[in-house]
Amino acid sequence: FQNFLNKLHPRTKTCASMFAIGIFGNVAALVILEIRRRRNIRSGGTWQRSLFHILITSLVVTDLTGTCLVSPLVLVSYSRNLTLIGMRPETCGLCSYFGATMTFFSLATMLLLFSTALERCFAIGYPYLYSRHVTKKCAYITILLVFLLCIIFCLLPFAGFGRYVQYCPGTWCFIDMNAVKPQNKAYAILYATFMLVLVVAIVVCNAFVVYQLYRMYQRRRRNGTVMSTMRSNSERKLLSMSEEVEHLIMMVVMTVIFIICTLPLVFFLCGGVRWALGSFSPHP
Repeated sequence: FQNFLNKLHPRTKTCASMFAIGIFGNVAALVILEIRRRRNIRSGGTWQRSLFHILITSLVVTDLTGTCLVSPLVLVSYSRNLTLIGMRPETCGLCSYFGATMTFFSLATMLLLFSTALERCFAIGYPYLYSRHVTKKCAYITILLVFLLCIIFCLLPFAGFGRYVQYCPGTWCFIDMNAVKPQNKAYAILYATFMLVLVVAIVVCNAFVVYQLYRMYQRRRRNGTVMSTMRSNSERKLLSMSEEVEHLIMMVVMTVIFIICTLPLVFFLCGGVRWALGSFSPHP
């Protein structure tokens, strides 16, 4: 086994390590979420926390699925010393699959992260509106709509709107950010703009939650109370600020991790948008 590892390309070892870290991180997150869920049930957890748990769990499962469906192709490409197109030159099917899968899961994870951050905004900033109108059904509908939207979007290149191409060193494929055709440029700009807006919106939502929790802390110091009251459909329940701080910490950690992981892609998208917008401009 040691001889096998020594024969591996250094980049293969790096990719394998990143793949293992991604799997371990997501599985660990699922274990922590399950432990929290059981602890909440034993302590009489509220349905609001269940809603948060649904969104967070869907986010982690989505990211884990994306890692399992995309990363092995990179490992195979390095181990066989072939590009994705080179492994299926007659159809370029692997490249199209990789591009569509990467587009779907990158967009889906960011949308789910934004949905979770937005849910926290309503729960903390507008508790009365949240308790009256936001239910677990809303979470399931949101998840379904996110997946449908992402499926439709990532399939558009197969209908002629947008294009997936292979990028250096030939181990990954993605949206053509240097497209020539107007419809392909428009698709690239649409994706890049949407991703950038999502990143900014997630940061703003988390900042809003921090501000609201700070206001709750100030009121707690003035009034000497530890609890903030929220109303459900049938009974009045209490939600402690410490629990909201736990939710916030989880959200901030996941936001930082996802943004750090997507920063190279975001910078790549920014460059692609500048190039595409410049190519749309009339030349003198």
